[in-house]
Amino acid sequence: MTTATTLRLMRERGIYTCEVEGCMNQGAESHHCLYHRKRGKHAVPELDMDENLQVVCLSCHKHTGKALTFQNRLHFWEVQCRRYGHDHMVAWHNALPLTVKENAYK
Repeated sequence: MTTATTLRLMRERGIYTCEVEGCMNQGAESHHCLYHRKRGKHAVPELDMDENLQVVCLSCHKHTGKALTFQNRLHFWEVQCRRYGHDHMVAWHNALPLTVKENAYK
């Protein structure tokens, strides 16, 4: 079942298909793309922000693993830089309270 967050992202972004490059399946879920969400006492709320959420299909998310690849993360970073602006994405990235951050996102 598609979540309210996924439906909102699809409406706001004007997309209804999977955001994994080359996939044209129906979008179904939100994927924490650039950084995976931690649960429990180590949860980082900033990772639930739209900057980190990618609309994906069930196949890419659960079956083929395409949503989990480094290539997908780099592609999504570029998409988000066009969507929100490079300076905004770098500021979001730099503000994340993580001890280890991906160097490719700059």
